[in-house]
Amino acid sequence: MSGRSQMTAMNGKRPSPIPARLQQEPPTQHDDLIAYICESWNLVSKELDMCHQQLNNSTNYRNGASVTYYQEREPNPQLKDFEPFNLEAWWGQRVVQSITRNATS
Repeated sequence: MSGRSQMTAMNGKRPSPIPARLQQEPPTQHDDLIAYICESWNLVSKELDMCHQQLNNSTNYRNGASVTYYQEREPNPQLKDFEPFNLEAWWGQRVVQSITRNATS
């Protein structure tokens, strides 16, 4: 028996071998953007946490931080009848309906 492990796919076909990467591919523009966003968010989050820990008074906290927290002062009249859509609950209802429909068929 050979030292290589054998894998068989569920459909009976052999899986294609995964080519080994000899060199790491250079980062794409997408990777660069993701890294930039992550680094920027981490910096903002750390700064906000540090300011919050140093200044417990919310007025001084907001005035002393270079990170600005936005909050509307007056509710937007166009949004008075707005109801947020719960996508997770909607998908849950669809799954339950699908299961019950399949169980009765």
